[in-house]
Amino acid sequence: MILPALIQQCAPQIAPATMTAIVRVESGGNPLAMWNNTTRNLVIPSNRQQAIAYLRQAIASGQRVDVGLAQVDTENFATFGLTPATAFDACTNLRAGAQILTAAYRRAVATFGPGQSALYHAFEAYNSGRLWGDGVYARRILAAFGHPFPLGAGGVCPLSSPSHGRAYRVETVRWNPGRAHARPEPSRLAYVLTWGPITRTPSPAAP
Repeated sequence: MILPALIQQCAPQIAPATMTAIVRVESGGNPLAMWNNTTRNLVIPSNRQQAIAYLRQAIASGQRVDVGLAQVDTENFATFGLTPATAFDACTNLRAGAQILTAAYRRAVATFGPGQSALYHAFEAYNSGRLWGDGVYARRILAAFGHPFPLGAGGVCPLSSPSHGRAYRVETVRWNPGRAHARPEPSRLAYVLTWGPITRTPSPAAP
């Protein structure tokens, strides 16, 4: 099953394009990929059995590991009922990743209001647990969407549902003046995102 279809089945609350971008950045689409946060090593086992054995040993040693397609941190295993035996299941892993992103988006909406900026901050939180301060990661996710980045009607980038508006791309991302090191206030943007419409060159008319 191709990834967008798998995401629709296992993480229907997330737009397939959004979750696909997360997966591209996090694991490159490899369901056995692991990043050991303790040893700072990328681990790519040859098969699922090796992956499970490695992860069990790492957890027993007190190490933190990001696991699978969505790179779910072992610190989140208890919350989502994951074990070394289940974390490499593509659907189970995607479901957990989608729940993490959804929770991050809700946190961002409570601070910044709904829409594209909240989603940008949710990407930051997906990686760091913090709603601001990880713009490099958020821009990697935006870049993984390819060109263009899908926006919904009115220029809002939804967490789910396909775009019904024109296609846009991010032109600039900058801190709001004077807010670079301050906790954002409710309903205030920590970032300013400038979006520009994608213009398509019309096909030449047939002779």
